[in-house]
Amino acid sequence: MRRNAALAAVLGLLMSFFAAAVTARSASGAAPDAAEEQMATVLVTLREQSDLPAMPGATRRARLRAVIQALHATANTSQDPIRARLSTWSAQGEVAETNPLWVLNAISVTATPAVIAELAARSDVATVTPDEVHIAPTAGPPEANQSQVSAPPVWDLGHTGQGVVVATLDSGVDVTNPDLASRWRGGSNSWFDPYGEHATPTDLSGHGTATMGAIVGGDAGGTTIGTAPGATWIAAKIFDDRGGATATAVHEAFQWLLDPDHDPNTYDAPQVVTGSWSIGSGPSCDLSFQLDLQGLRAAGILPVFAAGNFGPGDSSSISPANYPEALAVGAVSSPDLVYSASSRGPSTCGGRTRVFPDLVAPGVDIFTADRYGLYQTVSGTSISAPHVAGALALLLDAHQGLTPDQQWSALTGNALDLGLPGADDAYGYGRLDILTAYQSLLPPPTDFSIAVAPAGASVAPGGVASYTVQVTPVNGFTGDVTLSLSGLAVEQATWTFGPDVVAAGSGSSQLVVTTSVTTPPGNYPLTVSGTGGTITRTAAASLAVTDPPPPPPIQDLYLSTFGNSNPPELAGTADDADIYSWNGTSFSRSVDVSGAPYALPAGANVDGFARVDATHFYVSFSFDTTVPGLGAVQDEDVVFFNAGTWTLYFDGTGRGLTAANQDLDAISIVGGTLYFSTEGNTNPPGVGGTADDADIYSFDGTSFARVWDASAVGFGTTANVDGYVRVDATHYYLSFSGLTTTVPVLGTVQDEDVVYSSAGARSVYFDGTAHGLTTDNLDVDAFDIP
Repeated sequence: MRRNAALAAVLGLLMSFFAAAVTARSASGAAPDAAEEQMATVLVTLREQSDLPAMPGATRRARLRAVIQALHATANTSQDPIRARLSTWSAQGEVAETNPLWVLNAISVTATPAVIAELAARSDVATVTPDEVHIAPTAGPPEANQSQVSAPPVWDLGHTGQGVVVATLDSGVDVTNPDLASRWRGGSNSWFDPYGEHATPTDLSGHGTATMGAIVGGDAGGTTIGTAPGATWIAAKIFDDRGGATATAVHEAFQWLLDPDHDPNTYDAPQVVTGSWSIGSGPSCDLSFQLDLQGLRAAGILPVFAAGNFGPGDSSSISPANYPEALAVGAVSSPDLVYSASSRGPSTCGGRTRVFPDLVAPGVDIFTADRYGLYQTVSGTSISAPHVAGALALLLDAHQGLTPDQQWSALTGNALDLGLPGADDAYGYGRLDILTAYQSLLPPPTDFSIAVAPAGASVAPGGVASYTVQVTPVNGFTGDVTLSLSGLAVEQATWTFGPDVVAAGSGSSQLVVTTSVTTPPGNYPLTVSGTGGTITRTAAASLAVTDPPPPPPIQDLYLSTFGNSNPPELAGTADDADIYSWNGTSFSRSVDVSGAPYALPAGANVDGFARVDATHFYVSFSFDTTVPGLGAVQDEDVVFFNAGTWTLYFDGTGRGLTAANQDLDAISIVGGTLYFSTEGNTNPPGVGGTADDADIYSFDGTSFARVWDASAVGFGTTANVDGYVRVDATHYYLSFSGLTTTVPVLGTVQDEDVVYSSAGARSVYFDGTAHGLTTDNLDVDAFDIP
């Protein structure tokens, strides 16, 4: 039933066509025979079509050859049965002419109604349509200006369309125009007139000359009128001399575009194809030429079509511009306002899902070429579409291997957004911007990035902040990157990068910033800069300098002194092995080592002290000492007093502390771990790195380790820790054996002082001078804070 209905529709359409043909012949006064009078030309399109999207080919040349060969193969195979039948009808006088087409697998047939009806009924035939088709040049608005679409900057980069061939399907081209003559490719494969009316490029209306002038026109008139003046052109004349057209002629023109010299092994097809015409006389969706455009796309050619001049109403698009295979171009004026007559979307013609048009380009009062070497000013989407065709020529000059999808994306993805934000059905994706499209196709420049962690740090005046600077290459960058810092004056801080040059632009560096003790509190924005060649990149960080925290309130301080003098206001015989206490107000003797129950000999000198309670404490000595119940104890040992009994807690000799400068100089015992400093600059066994007699080591019962590196936090080489009390890894108390010691953050301290360090911020916990420890033998030699 469906086939009968379709056949009836075809016959009805044909009868109308036959009636018109008879009327026309009668009006002319001709008297043809009956057979000729009943014949009409139709286009018979077969069901079988090539699978063009699956065509192979790594290059455009290979894909073009594959498309041509595939189209030929499909047509040759599937048309054989119908051609044989047409040959029989031709011998019987029922068929006057046949013209096989491979571009869309169709045959143009001039035949009787009976033949046409039988053709429409065949199972291998998809459609039978009248050959007469009404196509008309689009005419309309916008003022074209090559600077408006940023063509001149691309010319300045050396890309004017050299090596690119552009084709138009239009009314022809006047090859004598001085702006076009030298740009015609010439030869037998550069002009096609399917009507056989002109052997060389000719244009009777000037429309095709105008469109070609806007694409490749030069500057013979004093200004450059074409977007791609370095490109070469070819053309197909799809209108006859009376301004009419046939579907066969248009299909033949598309077919010619794919293979101008009829040899698929040569590469003479254009890279750019544009048309400034529409099917019918108003908005429509007519898929007569969709297969032709699919052939172009499959061969690597993006068809550019004028959007039409049937606006400003919505859904005013035209075919073929509204096919999904086409790039539709609307028109704008020089102020980038859409021309009122420019056709608008939306459109779903042929399965189109995106906005209509795709782009807009200048199309109002455009100065371009005309016939007879003259010039004309035109408006409309007919003249805006050539700007996009010229833009493609410039892009393909610079990037020869672009696929149609890549071409479309480069143009639409880099257009100047106009109208409503984003793509819309008046301006499409925006106004053509060739320079931006060109730049988007350039390989990304090599570069590098910089990151700083942490983003911020906080220290007291004189404190040290550490940052990690990460340098990461981008797009294959391999240059060395030199680092620098700004944001701090030299009197406020010093800083170092380790390393200060990151090789090959990949790696990290440690930035250490040491503030001055006089740096005012506040927040200091920092900028880390990296320079590699001509590239400089930066990263921000911050440094907060805070007021130093107050020292903790003085609790009971237990200490021994360097010599045999009592602290102020104490009576009795002084001994440098005695332990004194300070309660924040006055001194007292806490342990008199010469008396019972301690009974240490005269000359004993306590060098390290760790208190548990009044009858339990640990000590080390400055010299080998005879201890009751133990005998000789070395100066690298630690002994424990347990309510009247001495025991050996740590045998330094047995643990490998055998050198003279490995004597224990300060001790602190926390959680069963012994923390200590040594007399000199020799590491304990198993500890690497540079030894310093201000360093603090640990022994956990099995092995030694360095837990505090004095030089790493800014102490000089003359610093010598004499007393140490550990709270945790970042909180501890120190005293020093030197007469004066420069303490980072804090400044100069005396050897009778105790310093407190709280997460890098340091303060004087006990000012010995202020409390009367003013003689050399009253220096603090060992201490503990319970």
